[in-house]
Amino acid sequence: MAKRKNPDQAPAGPTVEVAAGSGVCFGVQRALRLAEEALAHRQAVWCLGPLIHNPQEMERLEANGFRVIESLQEAEGGGVLLIRSHGLGPDVVEEARRRGMRIVDATCPLVRRVQTLAVELAREGYQVVVAGEAAHPEVRAILGHSPTAKVVGDAEELRALDLAGRVALVAQTTFSPERFREMAAAMVSRDLAEVRVIHTICAATVERQRAAALLAERVDVMFVVGGRNSANTNRLVELCRGRGVATHHVEHAGEVTAEHLRGHRRAGVAAGASTPQWIIEAICGRIKALQSGAD
Repeated sequence: MAKRKNPDQAPAGPTVEVAAGSGVCFGVQRALRLAEEALAHRQAVWCLGPLIHNPQEMERLEANGFRVIESLQEAEGGGVLLIRSHGLGPDVVEEARRRGMRIVDATCPLVRRVQTLAVELAREGYQVVVAGEAAHPEVRAILGHSPTAKVVGDAEELRALDLAGRVALVAQTTFSPERFREMAAAMVSRDLAEVRVIHTICAATVERQRAAALLAERVDVMFVVGGRNSANTNRLVELCRGRGVATHHVEHAGEVTAEHLRGHRRAGVAAGASTPQWIIEAICGRIKALQSGAD
């Protein structure tokens, strides 16, 4: 646990500070822009799973005609299939084309890189290992492109894998850098003909985590904003709590209460990669109102 700063150094009045880099990342911004453009054509726009892991933003899109489905069988009358930033396997995309759907590909370029690497490495004769969460849509899409790849969540799982010959390790773009380093060390220590470790974690994700952790060390309470089904937001919660500060995971301003702020003068806010700026601003406004006793 990181050392907490002396509370005597606190500023005279209540403060609210937002961690650097908080909010929607460029991959999500691109996906939202493509969704808005598709909706502007007044066609049915379908998406396999939520476009982003933010309930409020999904409600806004759905009010404009965006439709989330679990299978292509639910899509009626063709229209547009928007591939979310996590990507999709090529078999699913091909099936959509056979159904007469127009494809709008919003796959994050960094995610696309992992997909491409997994395919190329497998063709070169490497056993591909993906550091990630097996159930995460990004990882499922990677496996759709490279079905022989193996998914592991930590160094212990990696050690248990039956590996031989040439092996390559890549990562889900939002994976924990610390766990990835542990897994890389575990792989290098094995008796293998060749090991390739390729760092594919999003640099913005790493910096977002670093900024949130640093802010958590100098405030009294942290509010981490984002969908509860968001892997990168949950990671921010974990990091902030690890710094020994009271941490609350909230999705919208209404979840911030006076009790959360009782006895805390310095509040910090960090937000996941799917959290739009308007929600961050609403959270900060709510905190300030409670701090001033206006609520």
